[in-house]
Amino acid sequence: MSVTDRLWPTGPVDLPAEAGNFTEARYEPNEQWLQQAGAEFQKAALWRWFATHLEDPRDAVPHSEQDDDYLWGDDEPVLADQALNERFGSLVPTAVLREVLTAIRSEVGNEWAHKRLDKAGA
Repeated sequence: MSVTDRLWPTGPVDLPAEAGNFTEARYEPNEQWLQQAGAEFQKAALWRWFATHLEDPRDAVPHSEQDDDYLWGDDEPVLADQALNERFGSLVPTAVLREVLTAIRSEVGNEWAHKRLDKAGA
């Protein structure tokens, strides 16, 4: 089950135009809109932000076949809980953050890789 399936079992939520600029490689939500949006829109905005900034390390980071550890090099893993709390902790209710984090962690875990801009469409 994917993150979107966990967050929206009846189908993904489309964000309205006032939610932010969707043409940018890295989505940044309109903070005023986000604070006033309903929980489903908030979850959608957080997931869109997360998915345009970070990616599954299995797709982005080489790993050692001997011990199956990631070879992070200079680019240390990003902790999902820390990234979302720092960016959105003062903008959305804790329950919304928790629900998004639970879905994200169930998909890959708490360690994610920075998404390179060439992969994000820039």
